[in-house]
Amino acid sequence: MNEKQKPNYSLFILASTLIIGFMYLFIQKQPGLLENVSVLFAVVMVFPLCLATVYYFTIGRIKRSLKTFPGIAVTGLFILYWLMPFNLREQYILLKYTFFVIEGFFILLELLIFIYLLKNIGTFIRVYRNEQEKHFYFLSTYKHALEKVFGHAFFPLRIMMTELAIPYYLTYRKKKREVPIPYPMYSYHKNAEYFGIFLMLVHAMLIEIVGVHILVMQWSGIAAWIVTFFDVYFLFFLIADYRAITLSPVVLTEDKIHVQMGIRSFLELDYSNIESINWESTEKQERKKEKGAYYVTLPAFFEKDPKLEIRLKHPVESTGIFGLKKMVRKVYVTVDDAKEFYKMVLEKVNKLSCEEEK
Repeated sequence: MNEKQKPNYSLFILASTLIIGFMYLFIQKQPGLLENVSVLFAVVMVFPLCLATVYYFTIGRIKRSLKTFPGIAVTGLFILYWLMPFNLREQYILLKYTFFVIEGFFILLELLIFIYLLKNIGTFIRVYRNEQEKHFYFLSTYKHALEKVFGHAFFPLRIMMTELAIPYYLTYRKKKREVPIPYPMYSYHKNAEYFGIFLMLVHAMLIEIVGVHILVMQWSGIAAWIVTFFDVYFLFFLIADYRAITLSPVVLTEDKIHVQMGIRSFLELDYSNIESINWESTEKQERKKEKGAYYVTLPAFFEKDPKLEIRLKHPVESTGIFGLKKMVRKVYVTVDDAKEFYKMVLEKVNKLSCEEEK
């Protein structure tokens, strides 16, 4: 079997730089040619297409080609606009019209997505409530409901996962669920030091929001409010994430482990896919090199080794911020009641192995 091909980011950067450099020299050396509307139109069409083609052959065929391809083309248009001499930008409105058409296309696309969602919102809410009985927490419930209603959850809807999780956990009232969880649950925040780190981060953010706003306001009022918006967004993210941590213990159902790490990520792990669960975890230096590791642990003032290490037979998919996916081969766990967690997982794995042997 051939080794899995990897995206060639270096080649993409090199080829794109050469194309942009060539276009810059062409515009600087032959500005008169661009005064011809036909030539200008050809350049506007060909340059973004060249960048998009380079992306496709270096990265796109391997990683998210259909999702990023239009974005590369639009980026090419913006680059071309800034390469153009100022007098040509003002003299010819063709480029402006091109941008208006593209902007209108994206607005139309967003409107169509919104209408599509609106038509299916009733079904989605109904399915979401049913999925709560199986997946318990917001992120996994949202993802499974999306896939059932809309088929394969396409990227714009997956991005909304984190955006919706923030107001969900900011306004969540700690009350009894409509359907109580009848399975063992293990918290991972009570014995951790993360609450102190959380308070420090929130305190720092509050100071930064005021200080940076005043500083940037001296340069630009609009920029100050933009920076403040993102600072406030990150503050809300921190608070919602901590609330989600306290409300989302690890759940051991009959067939799998359900994990939601705040609003950052979630993972569902079948017992049948567990090769081993051990008290001794991989050395720190080795862990840093691992790309397929998933951590059910919280940051601390002084870094500690995870209490448990779960090795998997086959890679599984975890879903992170904005719906980004990651393949997981090993899970590191630090829950408050690690001994009981270890005992329960080991029992379920052994029981499943005995049933398979029969």
